[in-house]
Amino acid sequence: MSKIKAIKGLGKAFLKRTRDKAKDKAKKLNTRDTARFQGVYRKHKKAREAVNKPAVEEYNKKVKEIKSRITKGESKEDMKELQSAADRLNSKILKKDRVKMYDDLPNIRQRFRGAPGHQRKLVKGEKNWMRRAGILQADRLKRLGPSEKIKVKKK
Repeated sequence: MSKIKAIKGLGKAFLKRTRDKAKDKAKKLNTRDTARFQGVYRKHKKAREAVNKPAVEEYNKKVKEIKSRITKGESKEDMKELQSAADRLNSKILKKDRVKMYDDLPNIRQRFRGAPGHQRKLVKGEKNWMRRAGILQADRLKRLGPSEKIKVKKK
């Protein structure tokens, strides 16, 4: 009897180790994918900023004005204004549709990855993570129906 208990204990330890290895592998994969994505995204953004100088100058002027105040851009109102200036810059630079924008950027494999089986088959071959999220959400709504928390746009 004691040998059987010892074997069962080894199985649990083995499962825990394999789970930990899988988590580490997914974390490394996700970190590498995210870093690659951010590098390419930064290059795209810099290129677009170089093309759209007036928007960048307007943003820099606004930031300089906010930083020159007595609060040095630290108050809540200043933070809101800085965020709105950044949003305005991004909207002028990244005029492209958000979903289409991610088509030419690298894939983040761990983001909105379908569960094994049915969901994984649905999103197979789709590299754009926003489209993957849309496919999974449409499937979820089809299977479960609309939730009270989720507001569904009617077409």
